[in-house]
Amino acid sequence: MKQKYTYSLLNNSRFYILASSILVSIAVFSWLRLQIPSDQLFYIRVQQVFGLLGVIYWYIALIISPIGYVIGKQRIKHIEFARRAIGVSAFYFVVLHGAIALFGQLGGVDQLQYLPSLFKWSLLGGLVAFIILGIMAATSFDAVVKFMTFRRWKWLHRLVYLGGIVAMLHIWTVGTHLAYSGIQWAVFVALVVLSGLETYRIVTLFARKYPEFQSKDYFITLFGSLWLFWVICIAATPSVVENYHSRHSGRNNPQHSQEHQ
Repeated sequence: MKQKYTYSLLNNSRFYILASSILVSIAVFSWLRLQIPSDQLFYIRVQQVFGLLGVIYWYIALIISPIGYVIGKQRIKHIEFARRAIGVSAFYFVVLHGAIALFGQLGGVDQLQYLPSLFKWSLLGGLVAFIILGIMAATSFDAVVKFMTFRRWKWLHRLVYLGGIVAMLHIWTVGTHLAYSGIQWAVFVALVVLSGLETYRIVTLFARKYPEFQSKDYFITLFGSLWLFWVICIAATPSVVENYHSRHSGRNNPQHSQEHQ
């Protein structure tokens, strides 16, 4: 006689990811509070860490799907199952990042009017990314997918790539640590890897639809051209999009450096 399977929350990997995210946020908040006596510096550091965690979780959620196309979805089916929880965790950390930055570091919504124009545009981009990620998180539940149908749900969740682009522009324009070349190289490599995997996935799906592109020469040419395009776009971002902290740093502004000596 076949044993009936009983659903248990403790057997669900998504539960552990979400629970661990809450525990990590509490641990980070508590540790930084103990380490940093200054309230203002504490708000700055904690929002930076939560923002970083949000980006890391978002990156992992994005890269899981294209990896599945390269090595086979069956090999990472358990990770694919947990992907939605990873995306929800990313939204959770982004909520903490935004709330602490707005109400802790800045002191409230009314303080936004005093920010430089570049900050205002950057925060607008961050808000767009926040809304998109919020929509992704709100529609990550099985009941919602069933209601929407998987096809419509899949099309909606492709907005996550737009949100990722806007989020990276937000981070670059006002991010303090991205002014350093070492961190820029790390981000560059991460984005090149992600774009390469996504390009492979897109070209693979395109070749399945149009058999004439399944030949090795056509596939390599199309894949190489698209990937090169994305690599150029990523590499050109630092020179095209302005970084506020880099512009006002002592390295680029001697007068600013002398004033703070």
